[in-house]
Order: sequence, then C-alpha cells, then structure tokens
Amino acid sequence: MTLAAIACGNPAPASSTHGYPESGLVLLSLADGSVKSSAEIGSDPVAVIVSDDGATAFVADSAPGDVYAVELPDLKVAWKQHVGGAPFGLLLHGGRLFVSLFSGAAVVELDPKSGAQTISHAVTQGPAVLGVSPDGRVMAAATGGQVDYMDGTSTPAGNGFGIAVVDGQIWTADYKRAELVRADDGHRVGLPLPVFPFWLAPGVSGTLLIAAEGGTEDIDPGGVFSFDTNATFNTLARPRDPDQVVQSGSKILVAAHGDQEVLVLDGGQQHHWAVGSAPVAIAPAAALNLLVLAVNTHE
Repeated sequence: MTLAAIACGNPAPASSTHGYPESGLVLLSLADGSVKSSAEIGSDPVAVIVSDDGATAFVADSAPGDVYAVELPDLKVAWKQHVGGAPFGLLLHGGRLFVSLFSGAAVVELDPKSGAQTISHAVTQGPAVLGVSPDGRVMAAATGGQVDYMDGTSTPAGNGFGIAVVDGQIWTADYKRAELVRADDGHRVGLPLPVFPFWLAPGVSGTLLIAAEGGTEDIDPGGVFSFDTNATFNTLARPRDPDQVVQSGSKILVAAHGDQEVLVLDGGQQHHWAVGSAPVAIAPAAALNLLVLAVNTHE
C-alpha cells in the first residue's frame, strides 16, 4: 500500500473556552510557562516528540490514524501521513521516524522530511512507547507482556505501555499489577501506592521517573515517583491522570490531564502551567527554549 504525504498549510487558530485548542499543540516558554502560541492540529493527538534541532514536532493522531510533522515555532503543518492502526509511540532514530501502531501490531518507519513510509515491522499486538536499547536497537513496549525489537526478537517484560533505559537497564511498566519490571531478568518492584504505571522516563543521577494513573483516570489521584538504583521510591506529587513525565534541566514536567495543567516540579517548588488545558503529551524543545504540549479534551 502506498501512503502519500499531504501538504496541509497553516493550522486553524485555538478555539477552546480557555483559549487552548480542544485538540492540537500549545507552545509554552520553558523558562516560566507563559503561552507563546497554539493551534488546532488533528482530532485525537496522543503523543508528541521534537527533533534535536527544535525545528519540527511530530504528532501521533490516534483515532484517524495520522502522523503530522509541524514546523516550530510557527506551528505550520509540513506534512500529514495516514498510517492507520492508532499511532501511539514516536521515536526519531538513525534519521528515521518510528511510529508504533497500537491496534495494528506493527511499527512503521517514515521519512521525517516527507512522511513517506519506508518499512513496516510486525510486532506483538498492542505496541506502545518506543525506545532505544543499550545496544542500539529500536524497541517497543507491548501490552502483551514483552519488549519487541525491530530485528524480530523479543524478551519478557511488563504488561504495559511504558519503557525507559536507566543506567544500561531496560525498565518497563506492568500497568494492572502496579509494578515495574526489568526486561533483562524479569525483576519486579511494586509501586509504593496502589496506582497504575503508565509512563516511564529517565531522570537525573540514574533515577527513573514514573507517571501512574489512579483507579478512575481523571478523578482519582495518581502518582509521580522517582525510583533509584537502591530500589527506593520518592513520591513527588499526586496529580490526577498524569499521562507523561519528562525531565528538562532541573524541572520535572508532568502532563496532568485530569488536573488540566502541566505540573512543574523544580527544586522542591511546584508550579502550574497552561491551567485549563488538557495536556496528554509533552516534549521539551530545548533549542528553542519551548515546551510543546499535545492537548486533547477527548482523551
């Protein structure tokens, strides 16, 4: 099947009652959280990443099955590519854009400049977040309880969405069991609270950051934790429905969808950015001193 890239021109302006898009991108200052611009892009965005040079954001639009490339900071859509299969995880590696298709049991490779699809890798049903293993292989967390590599091999892991590499170790999330699982040896560690780990990310000094959801996503408190090599947890915050956590400099940034804000943890202080938005994914664009938010009121 041939998938053609579609030139889309300028996006529509923001339109929600809070001044944020119902679904699209919002740019914040990484320094103080002030809003720089926003635009309606897609109808069901679930993930966003930014190129190393800060020139382009890539957005996974799940329900329509599309991927967007968006020029920064002007938020102009460079291309739109239909991939189907509920795109979820995004990864730039080796000059290619990898996209996991959550309902398509595949990871596809796109040309980041044109959006043209080049390769499709068959993986276990439910591929989610993507990463790069310590030996340089692209890998996908899978809700079937394993990590799939694009060379066709796999290893047992947590039954969940998140994956991250810390100090040469691959950590995954077992969502329903409220546990972390080390992929290499299956070692399991229970979370300190009965919440469900969704997103994992490397923190500072060899720590692992965890965003975990409460029993009822947008209502019950979830948890944001750091986990160190001594198997010690530190509970950092209890936002509702924290969909993603990332470290940027001294700041830990949380897309708190249930609280309709970006929660910022910085040196023992908490700040609240983009209050009234519905962030589901965040990506620092350090080269531009910007934070890119994917917002989705329908998620």
